[in-house]
Amino acid sequence: MKRLLCSVVLLAALVAGCSLHVWYLSHKTQSLSMQLEQAGEAVQQGDWETAYDLTQNAWKNWENQMFYLHTTLHHDDIDGVSTAFQEALAILEQREQPGEYAAANARILYQLELLVEAELPSLQNIL
Repeated sequence: MKRLLCSVVLLAALVAGCSLHVWYLSHKTQSLSMQLEQAGEAVQQGDWETAYDLTQNAWKNWENQMFYLHTTLHHDDIDGVSTAFQEALAILEQREQPGEYAAANARILYQLELLVEAELPSLQNIL
């Protein structure tokens, strides 16, 4: 009986830990996504400085989470988001091509969405 109880407690702890991880990752990526969406709107309005500040702030927030992200996620996924951030910041520094920035920004948003989707418990992720 003790083995069964220990197994159930361990399983419950794993489910709780996984749920907390998905919630935390979802919360962080939503926060970053909101900043990036605001930056995209700023570029559309021609406010490159605000867009740069918002994207730079989102990058710093992303960078502050690196230890946690490298501990819990695939490194290739994290590197892809980081590369897309650097690309978007480089485009913002040029302040010339809003369409190119929109594409880079959309790439970051999509990659952030995929990070959370990959962590959700689903049949597709299990198989």
